[in-house]
Formats: sequence, structure tokens, C-alpha cells
Amino acid sequence: MTNQAPSDGSPQAPAAVELETKVSPSQDRARNTFETILAVTGDLLSEVGFERLSTNMVCKRAGLTPPALYRYFPNKYAILHELGRRLMEAQDQAVFDWLRKGGIDAKSFQASADSILRIQKRVNEITKLFPGGAWVVRVMRVIPVLKEVRLESRDLVSAEILAALRKNLPDIPEDRLEMATKLTMELMFSATEMALENPEREDEITQEVSFLVASYHARLRNGA
Repeated sequence: MTNQAPSDGSPQAPAAVELETKVSPSQDRARNTFETILAVTGDLLSEVGFERLSTNMVCKRAGLTPPALYRYFPNKYAILHELGRRLMEAQDQAVFDWLRKGGIDAKSFQASADSILRIQKRVNEITKLFPGGAWVVRVMRVIPVLKEVRLESRDLVSAEILAALRKNLPDIPEDRLEMATKLTMELMFSATEMALENPEREDEITQEVSFLVASYHARLRNGA
């Protein structure tokens, strides 16, 4: 990534900005244009970062006129909102698939750690393959108008993980299980972001966060 965050570390966005797409494409040509805008924005985000990214830059790279882009997206925040929504949906689906296959494994510490490692690696891989994935994750964390996308995803996945934990840890009070779920989810989300920013240490980071979450579950399982 060539761009650095602003000196205060917090890119700013207008307090109120339109985030919804204007038109949902129904024909092949329109869908191709829509998808091109998203792909190009993701690529540019990785190259120049959020602050320098502009709709004019997207148009130039995509070979579109501004009116063609504005037919679908009112501003760059709306494009990033759609990218964020898609990335979160892909990550969420991976977690749901993992849960359906018995992801929360409380049989032993090692079984738990191995299972958590599998989903952490899968989420990392999904994010790496997504256009501009590392930057999409970053802007959803620091830009107020885009945070809601990540928070909605967190709440959706938390409910499913909490249900799985209830089955495996029936003696733990509900409020403690809820706290454990949210804390471990935030930790794993941060670990993905950290791994993408430090690819040379991705394996180490992923192993460590899996160990930490499994240790937390083991502590709950042992009544500590």
C-alpha cells in the first residue's frame, strides 16, 4: 500500500452522506458497469488509499464518464459502503458455514484452537482476495458513516456464535457469554486487519489469536 493514513490516523467523512446505490442494475451491460466501478475502486483504494481516492479517479481508470458512475453511486462513500457490505457478507457466510460444520468445538483445547485457526485463515483469505480488502476493512473501522456496515455484520454473526456457545457452555451466565462473544469477535477482526498490514507475520498473528480465543473458551469451560 502506498498511501499513509492522515497524521491523526482518522480519515474524516461528512456527518451525513448518501450511501445507498441510486439504481440496481438489471441488464448485463449495466451490471458489468456496476461491477467494474466496484472492482476499480477496490484496486485504487489499495494503490492510493482513502484520502486520495476520488470518483474522477475511478472514472478515468474504468473508462467511464462521471454521469455513468453517478447513475449508480452518488459519491465515493457509497461505493465503499457497497464494497464493505459485500466483504462483510462474504466473511459472515464463511463463519456461518463454519458454525454449521461444528465450528465451536469445546471437546478440548486443541480441537478448539484448530477449529478457530481454520476460520481465521478463511476470513483472512477472503479479505485478501477481495478488491482493496485491507483498505475496505480499515475504512469501515475509522470512518463514522461506514462503521455501521461492520457493526451490523458483528451483531449478526455474534447472535449465531452466541447460540453455539450456549450449547457448548450451558452453565455460563448469559451476560458473560455475550461479553465473551463480542470480545473474541473484535479480537479476531483486529487480527485479520493486523495480518493484512503485516503479511510477513500473518501465520504468527493467526496462530496467536486462535490460541488466545481457544484459551478464553477453555477458561469459560473450566468455570474460571
